[in-house]
Amino acid sequence: MFENILIATDNSPLMKNAIQYTATVFPYAEYHLINVVNTTDSSVPQTNLMQTKMAKMSQDALNNGEEILNEMGIEDVLKNSPAGTPSKEIMKYIDENDIDLLVMATHSKSGAQRVHIGDTALHSLQITSIPSLVFSCQCPTKTPKKIFNPTTFSSYSIHASMLALELAEYFGASLTTFHIGEQEPGAASRRIKKRASKEGVDYKLEIKKGASDKEIIEKANEFDFIVGSRGRSGWRYKLRYIFRELALSNLEKELIAESIVPFLMVGD
Repeated sequence: MFENILIATDNSPLMKNAIQYTATVFPYAEYHLINVVNTTDSSVPQTNLMQTKMAKMSQDALNNGEEILNEMGIEDVLKNSPAGTPSKEIMKYIDENDIDLLVMATHSKSGAQRVHIGDTALHSLQITSIPSLVFSCQCPTKTPKKIFNPTTFSSYSIHASMLALELAEYFGASLTTFHIGEQEPGAASRRIKKRASKEGVDYKLEIKKGASDKEIIEKANEFDFIVGSRGRSGWRYKLRYIFRELALSNLEKELIAESIVPFLMVGD
């Protein structure tokens, strides 16, 4: 399925769960671990002692991640500990090593005022062009059986819908595409339905035009894996290459923050 997986690791319990989950569902990939020593954080004094401490913490995170993967039967793990801006170093490593899946854990939270996602995860999701598997809570380490794909079937979101179908084939899981666009599903939905039938995937198309973010999140809680695009189509999303903060919609932020299952975000 995925051949080269990069895990942006740390020493948190949530990250341990993310590594165990990923190794369980994608056991045949080559694994890379990265932990960036953040030398651009102005809140951290850049003394020699602090830099030495940060470098040791980075190596500890990499070694612990490698140990977890080894326990899961994954050998020959590649480790990297660059210094710089975390999201930029992660993207650089992706480009230089043909990575096709990025795995991150983020201690996300939502509230009445705003949705907060960790800076490294947020910035990486805004700029990456490869699928990113994000964990915001611990989840059972087992193969998904019910995949949920909220979509508008736009040119932006069709990539996510097609990957959701491929994952359903790979996992032997059911797939529900949840059409939230204002327009009719169109030819793209028919292609997916035809391929699902050919491959024997238990497939369902549900239509809820103009569904609210709350309705989509409540529906997502019925499943054990979510695949979505970076944002709904519209004039704001079209400006994402100029204003990166528009490259991840509020719906995706809320799905990441509130989801109780892994969320796979697919770029366009």
